[in-house]
Amino acid sequence: MRNRLKRTVILLLAAALALLLLFLPGLPWSARNRHTLRRAVVKAEMKLAGWRGHSPRLVSISGRINAAGAEVQALDSRSGWASLADGEGNFVLRDVIWYPNARYDLAISSDEKTGRMIVVRAPEESPANASFSVGALDLNTGDSVELGSLMGISSITEEDLDVKNAEYYKDAFDKAASGTQSDEERVAAINDFVSTKLNYNETEREPGTPRLVLERGSQFCGLLSNAMRTLLATGGYRSRAVNIIDDNNPPGTHVAVEVFYGGEWHLYDPTFGVKFLRKDGQVASYRDVRLDTSLITEALFSKFEPRFRREVLALLLDAYKTGWHHYYYFKSDR
Repeated sequence: MRNRLKRTVILLLAAALALLLLFLPGLPWSARNRHTLRRAVVKAEMKLAGWRGHSPRLVSISGRINAAGAEVQALDSRSGWASLADGEGNFVLRDVIWYPNARYDLAISSDEKTGRMIVVRAPEESPANASFSVGALDLNTGDSVELGSLMGISSITEEDLDVKNAEYYKDAFDKAASGTQSDEERVAAINDFVSTKLNYNETEREPGTPRLVLERGSQFCGLLSNAMRTLLATGGYRSRAVNIIDDNNPPGTHVAVEVFYGGEWHLYDPTFGVKFLRKDGQVASYRDVRLDTSLITEALFSKFEPRFRREVLALLLDAYKTGWHHYYYFKSDR
C-alpha cells in the first residue's frame, strides 16, 4: 500500500513537472503551448455556447484608446482585420466572433513594435446591431508586449517572392528607375510605371506571376500592388501591401503599397499612379492618410474621366476613414 502511494505521488509530481516545463513563461516552447491551449479552450467555449442556444456570430468592437492612430487588433481574429484609431483615439474593430462572455486579447501599439495587451470581454447577450462598446481603454495599463513575439497575430500575411523571374524584375526596375537620384524619386518612378499597366480589359484574377501582370496589365489593385512590391524587393526596398475596406454592404476594398525608406513608411497607389503628400511636402504614410483624409484630393485623379474620378474618390475616402486594414509582406521583408 505504501509503495503504491509512493508511486502515485511520484507520477503526480512528474506530471506537474511536465506541465510546468510545457507552460512555464520564458521557456522557448511555452508561448506556443499556451497559445495552442488557449485556442482549444476557445473552440470548446464556442461549441458549448452553441449547445446552449447562443450561436457564435461576427460582431464589431468599438472603443477609445488614449493614443491617436494607435493600431488595435484582436489576437486570433478569424477575419484578420486590424484597426487604426482616429485622431481622437476612437476605433472600431470589425468581425470578431461573439459568444457569451468571450475573451478578446487586444494588442494595442503606437509603433508596430511594442505595445500593451488589454483583455476585454463580450456581453452575455448578443449585441444589437452586431456591435458593442468596451468604452475607454488606457494604453498605460495592461501587460507590455513585443508584437514580433506574439502568437495569434492574424492581421499580417506573409507571401513568397517570385525569385524565378528575378532577372526580368531587375531589368524592369533598372529601366523604370533610370535617372532617379533619391529613394522618393525611384519609388515614384516604379509607382508610375506600374500604373501604366492598369488594364480594364484584363480580367484574369490569378495570372500566376507578377511578371504576367506587368506584361499583360490587370484591372485588379491587388495584382498591381503585388507587381510593384516585387519590383521594389528586387531593387532592395522593403514594402508591404495595405488592404483597406470601407463599411458599406457589401464592402468596397482597395490595395495600396507602403514602402519603407528614410526611416518611415510612405504610401503609394500603383493602380492610379498617385501618392499622398503631407503638409511638409513628404510622402504620407497609411497612418497619415487615415488620420487626415483631406490628403486625398480629386485633383490627384485628374487624368481620369469625371464620373470615374468621383467613384474612386468616394471609395478611397470611405476606406481610409475606417482604419480597417490587413498587411501583406514578402517573407524576406519580415
